[in-house]
Amino acid sequence: MKLRAVAVESPDGSLGASAGRTDADHQSLLARLEGFLGPRYGAFVVVVAVALLLLLASAAYAQTGSGQPVGSRLWMLALDPVMTVYILMVHPFMYRRWEPAMRSLEALTPHVGDAVLRKPVSRRGEWVTLVLGMLAGLAVARRVPGVEGWLRLYAEATSALMFALLATAIHGSVMRSRHLAARARAGLEVNVFDAHLLTPFAKWGQSLSLVFVGGISLSLLFQSYESLRSIEGVIVYGSLVIVALTLFFMSMWTIHVALAKAQDMELARVRRDQSAAREALLRDRACEAAGAVHDPYLPVVVLGAYEEQVRAAPTWPFNPAIVARVFASAVAPLGVYLLKLAFGVAGPL
Repeated sequence: MKLRAVAVESPDGSLGASAGRTDADHQSLLARLEGFLGPRYGAFVVVVAVALLLLLASAAYAQTGSGQPVGSRLWMLALDPVMTVYILMVHPFMYRRWEPAMRSLEALTPHVGDAVLRKPVSRRGEWVTLVLGMLAGLAVARRVPGVEGWLRLYAEATSALMFALLATAIHGSVMRSRHLAARARAGLEVNVFDAHLLTPFAKWGQSLSLVFVGGISLSLLFQSYESLRSIEGVIVYGSLVIVALTLFFMSMWTIHVALAKAQDMELARVRRDQSAAREALLRDRACEAAGAVHDPYLPVVVLGAYEEQVRAAPTWPFNPAIVARVFASAVAPLGVYLLKLAFGVAGPL
């Protein structure tokens, strides 16, 4: 089994992952933007954040000058720019988690070749998703009450931008997950004791969950006290947390099935060897004196111990620390929710 690509992975090595990226034809729109800007991508995100903040302040000042009250609506309008900056910030992190996962599966599926690896991104589907997200953002912004003039224009523009980026990010995550799953379904040349080699895949699923939970926590900060106390709000945000946890375990299921299959196959081989070893032992016991059965007896003992090791081998590609972080992250939205209820943090009416 060829494991060269997995052996060189390290936590710090992902920082230089851009050198090993696929060509532009196989990258999402956000990945192409980051690749085009290179080291300037961080500065670009800062510029976007400052520009959105200044535009919000200018729109609020213009509406206040016209005699129209702004009030706590300003806090609500900050949600879309904050989420826009959040999506831009977490995208490089998600991409760097995806690359090691892809390389670990490539090393364990050498027979697949480039047929699956080089399947290009559906650019038309990505643009359709972006436009649909933009239209959804406009529809949501127009339902916000009590916002007129420049603030209305700002709300529509930032909502369209945020939903477009969100739709693109979700589309890219789904495509990458399908890409990884296609590699896994192609047939992993994995040993039952090689679950640790697929830890990068588990970290990818963990990242999906953490990013989703982070977005939920941010959105909770901008919700009103009344909406958080409503039954609908509790159901919606509780469901979102459950979805975040489900994303993690769903991304692991394909690898779990492959490892469980490898375990079953290895157990079947061990049982065949055990059956042959027992038959040899019984023949020797029938033909020889008791002292002469030492050699046939040894394989029975060794195979029995090996069978226990195979049974104890993990069939999930994650360790307890990864699972603990995922479940601990699910507490963050609950903490934000309880703090807003307990202290009555100001939010939109």
